[in-house]
Amino acid sequence: MSERFKQLLRDYEDDKLSAEERAEVEQELKKLEVYQTYMDEMLERGNNPADLGVLRSSMELNPKQARKLMKRGKRKARFWSVGTVFGMLLLFGLLNSSLTSLYYTTGSPMRQSVYSDVLRSALSVSRPNIGVSLSSTPTNVLATRFFGTISKQIGSESETVGTYSQTFRFNQWIGSRVDTYLDTQNRLNLFFYLPSATETVRSSNEWARLEKLPEGSVAEAYVSLDHYYEQSDVLSKFDGKEMELVWYAVRTAVEGSETGEQAVWNPLGFPSIPLYHHDKSGLQTDDYKQTLQLLLKYKSITRSVVSTELVKDALDYADENGVQIYGVVATGPVKELLKLQEVSFVKAIRLGEVRLWNWNQK
Repeated sequence: MSERFKQLLRDYEDDKLSAEERAEVEQELKKLEVYQTYMDEMLERGNNPADLGVLRSSMELNPKQARKLMKRGKRKARFWSVGTVFGMLLLFGLLNSSLTSLYYTTGSPMRQSVYSDVLRSALSVSRPNIGVSLSSTPTNVLATRFFGTISKQIGSESETVGTYSQTFRFNQWIGSRVDTYLDTQNRLNLFFYLPSATETVRSSNEWARLEKLPEGSVAEAYVSLDHYYEQSDVLSKFDGKEMELVWYAVRTAVEGSETGEQAVWNPLGFPSIPLYHHDKSGLQTDDYKQTLQLLLKYKSITRSVVSTELVKDALDYADENGVQIYGVVATGPVKELLKLQEVSFVKAIRLGEVRLWNWNQK
């Protein structure tokens, strides 16, 4: 056996060979296996062991040892391949996490903060009496998942009613949105009547339901008004009443314009607590328009929650006609809400969720 082949065997064992050299060694080792098989057959047939010993010694390597070397080399090659794959996956994961974090944490303000603001604002203007607190974490390939809890105010307490999750790759939403409270909210069958509505029979049943509730309870109510009002006028009309206005429904000029519907199932509006943005300024009613402007600036994110066409119509109407309110979400003691049946500016009511007494005197 040549010195070169011996060196190749040593390098094969240490996994130092190129693919071509490794193939060459494995081919020679297979020849040795054939040779070993041949010698075993010769011994079984009674040939002279001494002659075979000469041949065997001339190879300077026991074929069993060669096979052992070959198996060891193959095992190391497999380990090397698996290690390489895991190493590449680990490197890719670290690179993906770094690039994702870099993208979302750059900008002034940071994209992560802006996108979270857009999601939170879109939910607040399109879901009456709903708020969401969001966090974010890198996920998948160059993507970030925004997640958090959904809350609403019933009586004096704000309570968690569900969870929310949405994934974005850069500024494009991917996958399905997780909103565990949406089905519950839809089952409540809540809506506002327009001031022009003439058919409000169902509201009579709501007053009857409210009257039957025990005095020691609080409730949420969708209160429809008899006209379109400015916010200051609405606050004036509810002044002194033992309840809290938590959300305002705002006219968009789209409600009922095509279908002739007298009710609004998917209203736009704003919460009583201002939505603070990174460039916030002005009064609360101006904040409503600023929020719509923000949503239109990031349409790809907004449309994961609400129609951007509806948002644009609402902003155009508010710019031209001001912020006109036709309904509010009020919460408070059920007997105080029942008193709204006697005031002229309330057109109708829809009863939302009810809780045991938790009211703090205002």
